[in-house]
Amino acid sequence: MNSKKSILAAAAILATFASSAQQVATNNREAFMRQQAYNEMQRVSGQVDVLQSNIAELSQRISRLEGDSSSRNEIEALRAEVAALKASNAELRNRINSMHDEIVKELSVKIAALMKQNAPASAPKATKSAPAAASAAEGPHREYTVRPDDSLWLIAQAFKTTVPKIKEMNNLKDNNIRPGQKLILPL
Repeated sequence: MNSKKSILAAAAILATFASSAQQVATNNREAFMRQQAYNEMQRVSGQVDVLQSNIAELSQRISRLEGDSSSRNEIEALRAEVAALKASNAELRNRINSMHDEIVKELSVKIAALMKQNAPASAPKATKSAPAAASAAEGPHREYTVRPDDSLWLIAQAFKTTVPKIKEMNNLKDNNIRPGQKLILPL
């Protein structure tokens, strides 16, 4: 019986000790968390002070610039210069696109004339590539060699046409193309 009482007493002492240790750990954790929160509050408070100082400095600079008529004139001159550069850039882009279109049309006409000039007197024999050549002869066209990253959609976008038109001109059953393949494209 005595040993039972001593075991119970020891268990009670251990339970009290464990409870006290848990309470100390909880108190230490809470104190640590409070200290962390205080440190964070101090850091944020310092940042707010710096921001307020920067705002005051910027307000003074704006007041000086607003009061100085030459600065206002300089700002307006810079804005006008930027607007003029944007307009000039748009005009140049339009001219480049126009020149590109003219060059493509001119080269297409020359290529078509050369193809007619070099065409054999007799009709070509029916081969797998003959249908594309036959349909291309129906109107002005250009030849394009497929690149590794090309798709029919990208080619159609680049040459201002449609995928169905390219497929029709080249007798393609599906959208599969391969690098090095020659395609006939409309002008």
